[in-house]
Amino acid sequence: MLFNWGKKKLKCDEVARMFVHATLDSVEDTWPDVAGIIRESPHFETAPDVEEGDAAPFLLVVLAGNLDFIPKYFEGGSEHRLIEAILAELSKELGLPSDQLATRISKVRDEMVKFNRPSKKTLSAMARGVYLAYNLNACQEEYFRSLNVPNPRFLMQMEELLQHFIWDWKSFQEQYKMQLETAGGLSL
Repeated sequence: MLFNWGKKKLKCDEVARMFVHATLDSVEDTWPDVAGIIRESPHFETAPDVEEGDAAPFLLVVLAGNLDFIPKYFEGGSEHRLIEAILAELSKELGLPSDQLATRISKVRDEMVKFNRPSKKTLSAMARGVYLAYNLNACQEEYFRSLNVPNPRFLMQMEELLQHFIWDWKSFQEQYKMQLETAGGLSL
């Protein structure tokens, strides 16, 4: 208890709002550069047709990856409450029903994980998620295209880029303590 005195306490909804707005802002601000990096990657035979206005698949990959990290830093039910609050805030910001958004993110996550087997590294799965989301196999040299696998150098390039979109929950927990509300409305 003594160590929590210096931490600012935030409600779960406040944490969700911080996460959602920071994530949306970072993707919106950097997407033109990310799209340019993908289009100009030397690891493709033909330039991918990635439009500057087509950030939605990238956003879904970033969200799926970040939500995958939450259970590693929160426990005791707080991870579920935080993910629900994040989905509610995203729903409000994107104008999509929460259950529809959860389904889309879950589908992207499942595809990323399946395509990333046997590795269990989330960052690697996210890089493969970008590859899948923008159908980049058609742009690769024949060898990788025939195997239907991404060029490992492209994956390394994407992992390096995507690590800048991962929320730093460890630093967050060093500065903040998330309050949970119980069924009776009391804060813990």
